[in-house]
Amino acid sequence: PAAGWVRVSAAVTGIPAGQRCQLVVVAKDGTRETAGGWLVSEQGSTGGTTLDGSALIAPDDVAGVVVQNTGGKQFVEAKV
Repeated sequence: PAAGWVRVSAAVTGIPAGQRCQLVVVAKDGTRETAGGWLVSEQGSTGGTTLDGSALIAPDDVAGVVVQNTGGKQFVEAKV
């Protein structure tokens, strides 16, 4: 946590190569802030990708973190 915002680190595997993905932090009120993005490589599809990012949501307000593609398809959600 940081003053008024959060740092996020995610290890993601199993998403098909070529997907343009986003790591999104979701607040308790439903607000969504993108913490980072990446293009899934062939290696990342099978071996995984680690991504670090940050979002302007206070630590106490975080409800979860979502991995989705830029079209909005959600691959996984981790609730806090």
